Amino acid sequence: MNQTRGSDPPRPGLMASPRLVFGLPFGAGVVLHVMTGSDIEAGGSLIAVVLGAVSVGVGLVLAAWATITLLRRGEHPDPARPTTTLVMDGPYGYTRNPIYLSFTAVGLGIGLLLNSYWVAGSVPIAVLALRFLVITREERYLETVIGQPYAAYRESVRRWL
Repeated sequence: MNQTRGSDPPRPGLMASPRLVFGLPFGAGVVLHVMTGSDIEAGGSLIAVVLGAVSVGVGLVLAAWATITLLRRGEHPDPARPTTTLVMDGPYGYTRNPIYLSFTAVGLGIGLLLNSYWVAGSVPIAVLALRFLVITREERYLETVIGQPYAAYRESVRRWL
């Protein structure tokens, strides 16, 4: 179900790029891993590789599903663009932030595939950065543009899972 309010919404204004906000701590984790090694388990394990591959796969599928759902509803996945429609179907019926959840799944999966404390440990930092630098601002913006329908959606669908 989609809710629309108004035809010319205000622009969200300057918003940090979610890819950059997540990518900087994650990239730092990759660099630290390359510089120091510090494997989770000597030699890695088949279980970690399988879990990592599954996590990356689930994250990529979730990102594609969320993006396709947005585009089909006439919305763009870039949060810096104006929003006119509250998308509540597809993955948005289960989580308010499926694309950011996909970043998390892919990041953790890569951490497992690389067998890296640094990479896996960077993911919670990246998620916190997303939460405070992007999601809080997006939620304020959607509350302003969509109003009560967004408030009701926020009450009925969890931020993450």
